[in-house]
Amino acid sequence: MKKTLFFSLLASLFILFHSCRKEDDKIAETIVNIKVQDISGAKQGVTVYMFKKDRGPGTTFFKPFFADKTVVTESNGVATFKLQEVYDLEVINHQSTLYFGVFDNNTPIGHVGVTIEKGQTKSATINLQ
Repeated sequence: MKKTLFFSLLASLFILFHSCRKEDDKIAETIVNIKVQDISGAKQGVTVYMFKKDRGPGTTFFKPFFADKTVVTESNGVATFKLQEVYDLEVINHQSTLYFGVFDNNTPIGHVGVTIEKGQTKSATINLQ
């Protein structure tokens, strides 16, 4: 009798945790699409660097070495950043401000800031100088 009760309780807990996990999987992705262009149009193969708010333009940390993430633009000139809640977005605040830049060595040749919330998809353009 005790074994049956124990295994029933164990099975119930397993089902409970398994069903909660499925709901977490339904959370929408958070994506930022950065288009890089100059006067001739979209630029393919350009590395775009992502920085958190405290490492944005105007700080000594706005250099490729301090970037939190990098993505190279596709043939359409767009770099797609798929953001993870824990590592890329601020957990406490509802919104996160991120900066994206393109560099020639350590010199920025274009940048843009994006404020985003978890589950959103946003797009921005960097016009190269």
